[in-house]
Amino acid sequence: MRRIRLLFVLNGVAVAVFAPFASVILAGRGLDAAGIGLLSALTCVAFVASISVWGHLADVVLGRARALRVAIVGAAVMLGVFMLPIPTALLAAAYVGYAAFNGAVGPLSDALAVNVLTDPARQYGTIRAHASAGFTVAIMVLGLVYALTGYWPVPFLFLALALSIAVLAGGLPDVGRATLFAHRRGGAMREVLALEPALPPLLAAVGVSYIGVFAGFTFLSLRLVELGGGAGEVALSSAVAAAAEIAAMVVAGRLASRIGLRALFAISSLLYAVSLVLWVVLDAPLLIIVSRAVSGAGFSGLWIAGVMAVQTLLPPRFQGSGQALISMTTFGVAAFVANALGGYVYGIAGASSLFAACAVLSLVGAAAGWRTFPARHVRRTDAVVAG
Repeated sequence: MRRIRLLFVLNGVAVAVFAPFASVILAGRGLDAAGIGLLSALTCVAFVASISVWGHLADVVLGRARALRVAIVGAAVMLGVFMLPIPTALLAAAYVGYAAFNGAVGPLSDALAVNVLTDPARQYGTIRAHASAGFTVAIMVLGLVYALTGYWPVPFLFLALALSIAVLAGGLPDVGRATLFAHRRGGAMREVLALEPALPPLLAAVGVSYIGVFAGFTFLSLRLVELGGGAGEVALSSAVAAAAEIAAMVVAGRLASRIGLRALFAISSLLYAVSLVLWVVLDAPLLIIVSRAVSGAGFSGLWIAGVMAVQTLLPPRFQGSGQALISMTTFGVAAFVANALGGYVYGIAGASSLFAACAVLSLVGAAAGWRTFPARHVRRTDAVVAG
C-alpha cells in the first residue's frame, strides 16, 4: 500500500512539471490559440491510437507494472526532445510522441491500484488524493521556479521523476495476465467491449462531460494570461484546483458507496458546469483562481465515478484495458473535441463563448450519466501476485 501511495504522489508531481504550462510553452514557441488547439487535438489522436495497444500490452503481454515502466520512460525521452530548439514540425512530432507514451501512465496506475485495494470504493479516493497532494505542492513550487528560470528545467525534472516511477513500479504487486478467449483484431480492448455491453453508452456520457474539463485544462491558462496573469497565476490556478481535489477525492470515494456511482457522476458533472459558468462571467485572474476550487471538486467526482464504474463492470485481469478505455474516452476523444473545436471557438468568439458551450455539454453529460452509470459499486476480487 505504501508503494501505491508513493506512486500516485510521484505521478502528481510529474503532471505538475509540464502539463499545466504546456499551452503557455507552445505559445512562447510561436503558436496561436488555434494552433495550440490543433496540436493538442493531434496529441489526442495519438493517445486514442496508442492506448488500446497499451491496454493489450499491460493485460496480456507485459503485465501492468512493466508496461507502466516502459510508458513513463518513453514519455521522458519525448519530452526531452520537445524542449529542444527544433523546428515546429519536429516540435509537434515530439509532443505527439510524448502524449502517446504518457497517456498510459494514469490508467496503468489506476489498474494497479484498484486491483490491489481490498475495498476500492472506499480506498481509491484516498489513494488518488495522494496524486492531487503531490501536484498541489509541486505546482506551487514550480510556479515560483519557472517565473525565475523560464521553462528550461522541465525535461530534467520530468526525467528524474520518470526514473523514480520506473524503479518504484518494478516492485508493485499485480494480478496475472489475461487470456483472450477470442483471438481477433482489437485484442484485449475489443474483448472488453464484447464482455460488457453497458460500457459504450457509459463511455459516451463520460466523453460528453469531459469536453468542458479539457477545454478548461487547455484554454483557461491562456485566458489568465490574456487578463494579465503569468506563470505564477497559471500555477496558482492549478494549485487551487488540485488542493480542492485532495479532500474531494476522499469524499467522492466515500460517497460512491453511499449515494452510488450514478448520482456521484451526475452531481459532479453539474458541479463542473457551475465552474464553467463562473469562467464565463468572471474577468479577474484572482476570482478565476478562486473558482478553481469548484472545478477541482467536480473533476474529483467525475474521476472517481469513472474509475469505479470500470472496476465494477470488468474483472481484475482486464482492468488495464478497462482503465485505458475510460482514459481513451476522456484524454482521447473528449480532449480532441475540446482542443480542436475549442481552439476554433476561442479564436473567433472568445473564451466566454467556449466555456458557455461546454457548460451546456456538462449538463447533457449529467443527464446521460444518470441513465447509463451503474447505481452501485460492486467489489470484485482476484489473486494479486508479487511484481
